[in-house]
Amino acid sequence: MKLTHLSSLREEIVALGAVKCHMSHERILKAAGWMLPVVGRLPEAKYQRVGLCSQKTRARRLGCSHTMARIKLESAIDELETGEKSGPGSFLRSELNWLNNEIHLLDHRKGEAETTLARILEEYSAGDGASTAERLREAKAKVREMERLHDEYVDRIGVLRDTVVIEMDKLIERLGS
Repeated sequence: MKLTHLSSLREEIVALGAVKCHMSHERILKAAGWMLPVVGRLPEAKYQRVGLCSQKTRARRLGCSHTMARIKLESAIDELETGEKSGPGSFLRSELNWLNNEIHLLDHRKGEAETTLARILEEYSAGDGASTAERLREAKAKVREMERLHDEYVDRIGVLRDTVVIEMDKLIERLGS
């Protein structure tokens, strides 16, 4: 029974993706043919964003801030825990917790950076180009930095997923013999 559960969980973990989407859900839409941001319809949302991927997509993506996939990865790590501080489960759990926190924090920082960029784009297009040009370059660079960080976290969570699969394979082999 345990072997069947582990094998099934392993296959679910293998199917999880590490996609470098740059947290595109935080991107602010621009008016067609213009660089102006689209103003949101809701009072609490000044600008209209791309929005979240479908729930089905998010359920398979480890690097998404709004995913349940990392909970599945955590379940696999639970199975690897031996109670030893030096066992692989301890390190894997620590890495997952760190990545979880960093991805959530980055989501908020990316949203703020995109909002700042949209605000500066409005100022720039309103004829204040000369005085906002440098701020516009800086805001674009800040957004790119957030995207680079997300790529880094996605790489790390992909390595973590692969490591969990390797450790699960070892456990399945031990239990099967």
